[in-house]
Amino acid sequence: MHLEPEEINEGVNTSPSKRLINHIPIYERSKTRVGALAIAAIGLPTLRARCPHFDDWIRQLERLR
Repeated sequence: MHLEPEEINEGVNTSPSKRLINHIPIYERSKTRVGALAIAAIGLPTLRARCPHFDDWIRQLERLR
């Protein structure tokens, strides 16, 4: 089964970061730094293309300018 990125967050204890922490405990203390680096590596255009809810949120922010 293939899930889109936005469809894998089933709850507080099953969010992607909690799943990573279960396998890599040190991630809990470094997720804000690592997360920003991962997003930079993936790129905003890719995130927006793959995550429609995220893209909608960004569009709302852009309209505030």
